[in-house]
Amino acid sequence: MFKKVLPLLALSLILTTQAHAASNSNDQRIRELEYQIRLLTQRVDSLERELERKHDYDRHDQMYQCQMSVFGSQYKGRSSSRGKAITKVVNQCISDHDEMFCRPDAVRCKTY
Repeated sequence: MFKKVLPLLALSLILTTQAHAASNSNDQRIRELEYQIRLLTQRVDSLERELERKHDYDRHDQMYQCQMSVFGSQYKGRSSSRGKAITKVVNQCISDHDEMFCRPDAVRCKTY
């Protein structure tokens, strides 16, 4: 389902952006793009949560606990997938700070 929805969302983002690009200033276009990216990110997060609920993972033997510290705030994420655990941490950080402070390479993970 995720693979089918994401291209449609991306296409709608592109078409909407092109339609408004001619009449909007650069600042307005940037604000619109940032808003649309936030909406797409929320939708992707929602779809990932839905998949996690529906999926029975084969790899229950490994669990990844990842964390990051930015300006004294701790962000943690856990999943049977290392990538998903890192994504959870980065998304939590981005909700509080600018994206430039929330880099995936700054996340530390442990396997349990």
